[in-house]
Order: sequence, then structure tokens, then C-alpha cells
Amino acid sequence: MAVICRPATAFPDYKGSHSKEADSMLDSLLGPDFPHKSQIKKIFLGSKVENRYSVRPIPENFKATPFKYRNDLYIEWCKKLGMRAAQEAMDNANMKPTDIDFVITTSCTGFMIPSLDAYLINDLGMKRTTKRLPITELGCAGGAQGIARAGDFIAAHPGATVLIVSVELPSLTLQSDDFSMTNVVAASLFGDGCSAVVVTDRPRSGAKILSSQSYLFPDSYHFMGFDTSEKGFSIVLDRDIPGAVNSKVAPLVEELMAPHGFKTNQLDFFAFHPGGRKVLENMEVAFNIPREKVKCSWDALWECGNLSSASVVVVYKNLFERYRPKHGEKGLLTAFGPGFSAEMSLLQWQEV
Repeated sequence: MAVICRPATAFPDYKGSHSKEADSMLDSLLGPDFPHKSQIKKIFLGSKVENRYSVRPIPENFKATPFKYRNDLYIEWCKKLGMRAAQEAMDNANMKPTDIDFVITTSCTGFMIPSLDAYLINDLGMKRTTKRLPITELGCAGGAQGIARAGDFIAAHPGATVLIVSVELPSLTLQSDDFSMTNVVAASLFGDGCSAVVVTDRPRSGAKILSSQSYLFPDSYHFMGFDTSEKGFSIVLDRDIPGAVNSKVAPLVEELMAPHGFKTNQLDFFAFHPGGRKVLENMEVAFNIPREKVKCSWDALWECGNLSSASVVVVYKNLFERYRPKHGEKGLLTAFGPGFSAEMSLLQWQEV
């Protein structure tokens, strides 16, 4: 059975603090005389995000720059952060590059062909026969989808080892002339970063993947995504997302767990994608769980913001290193993305 090993993360050079720099961020984004700026500052400070990383100095994210310039930065930093996190993830799993049979990369905040996985295979010295799967359009659900597909691959190919690398640079998609509330919320929530993890059926400590499930919500295309223009990507975020999550997710997880003979109230740990404060609060309500059971997600949101597809592995890293479950305990990993879709994996912890 596939096991998710100890992950790795990599962040760019620049770091901003909401509590210390909210005023300067908003001046850069909105200008000093923008009306209702005090209310918008409350959004920043109430986001439960304290720190975020960026590939550029924070004020530069709010300046108009050509799409090509930003996408070239995206390619440069994808390779830089991806290499660093991938190597550390392999080291954490006690694996060599030649042990990797399949590389899955996820990202939705830029565009590059050849995709990142080709550079990883070449520059890290993996086998020429290593399989590749770049996942580019699942948004925040991409990392959870990568974990699920890794589990499927290993079930079909016993003895295989999969490397998942997720790089997201949302700061490069921010539209400096868009003063909509959606863009303001995105500016307060998303950060840049990379996560990587090895999944294998070799004996390793970590979470075994018992089963996985995808679900596409009906009539929900408008909930999340990107619009495009000559300026690049413009984020789409619907205010109904938290409510949709709250009403649907618990029954979906019950379906996922039913073949294994237990219910959601028997789950011991949770790794929720930190889509935002309201999403996490709604997940707590949906599963009737105290906040301390979701600390690994709240920590990720506070310390680096929403990293889109990379976030769920950051959450799992916190679980692994700070809130480590006991051998045999069962848990749930979830993330939501454009479509609108849910990705869920039922897990069981093992120590070897």
C-alpha cells in the first residue's frame, strides 16, 4: 500500500508580514487615497494569514508589468524551487533520483513547455524512462490529486515510487489595476512557494493511502478559476465556496469511508487544504471537530498563506513534523479546486 513520506518545502527570498506591513501593501495595491481602505485592511488582518513569500519584493507585486516578464520569472523560480524541494523530499524518503519511476508536477499560476518534470528528470539525474504527468488546471486541488494519482499508480505497479512536486507563484498573477473585492481577497490570501513529497510502497513511516475519491460539484464552474486577457491571469473566487464545501463534504467522505467500515466520527487526524479562514471554519463545522485537530492547516495558512496546489503537502508536512499521529490512527486529506471539485484521500498512519 502506498505511503506518503516526509515532505519538503521551498520558499522564495522575499517575505511579507500582514501585522507589520498591511498598510504599505494596501498603499501599493490601492494608492494612499483609496476609499474604504480601513475596511479592506480588516480583510487583510482577519484573513488568518500572517506571513507570505514572494519571488519579488512585495511592493513590486502591485506594479503593472508585462505578462511575458512575469511568466519568465515563473519559469525561473519554478525550476529553482522545484529542484530544491524535490531533492530534499527524496532525501527525506531515503531515495535516490534513480529510484523515482514517475514524476507528477502541479501548478496553475504560470505556463511553461517543456514542463517542470522534464527539468527535474534531467537536472537531478533520474532515469531516462521516468514517466511524467504535469497537472496544470486543477488549481488548489492539484496537490491532493497528485497524491491520489500516485496511490493509483503504485496500486497498479507494485514496487514503484512517485515524486510529486507542486510549485505555485500566485503573486505573479496579481492584477495591479483590478480593485475588485475578489482581487483584494486574493492579494490578502495567496503566497508563493513549493512543496514536494515521495509516495512509495517501500517500508516508510507516514500515511498509507487507503482509498481516494474525486467529486465534481454540479453547476459550479463559476466558483473558482482564472480569466485571461492580454495582461495575464485574473483570479475568479466566488463567495459561495465555503457554503458549498460545508453542505457537501461530510456526506462525500462518508461514501469514501463506507467500504472500510467506519464513519467520520472515527477519524483521528485531518489535513485540510487551507483555502482560507472561512473554508477551514466550515470544515470544522462539517465534521464537528475542535480547532486543535486542524492545527496543521491553520499553521500553514498563518505561516505562508494559500499556496494553491502546494498547500496540502505543506499541511501534511506540519502533520508529519508537529502533530504526528499515532501508529494505526486514521485520517483524511482534502482539497478543493476549479470545476468546482473535491479531492479526498482516506489515510492510516504507520510507523516503521
